Amino acid sequence: MHNMEKETKTILLVDDDEDYLFQTKLNIEQFGFRVITADSQHEGEKLLETLKPDLAILDLMMENEDSGFILAFKLKRKYPDVPVIIATAVTAET
Repeated sequence: MHNMEKETKTILLVDDDEDYLFQTKLNIEQFGFRVITADSQHEGEKLLETLKPDLAILDLMMENEDSGFILAFKLKRKYPDVPVIIATAVTAET
């Protein structure tokens, strides 16, 4: 008999737009995921000291124009197997 209970996957969501964080967290949770949020690169880095997410969704531009890339680099160095999605509203070269 198969165990019908599955482990809840954790998604790290990092964005400096609080409205986007709130709405996206609600949407993702409806699919049964646990969502941990951070509103800055710095806060995301602090979470990664004790959290290994199953997926990370990062904003590109937060404190700096490349905050998302920096956070992705640090996450991949610590947890190479965690997939990363970089989401951004940037439409032109900065």
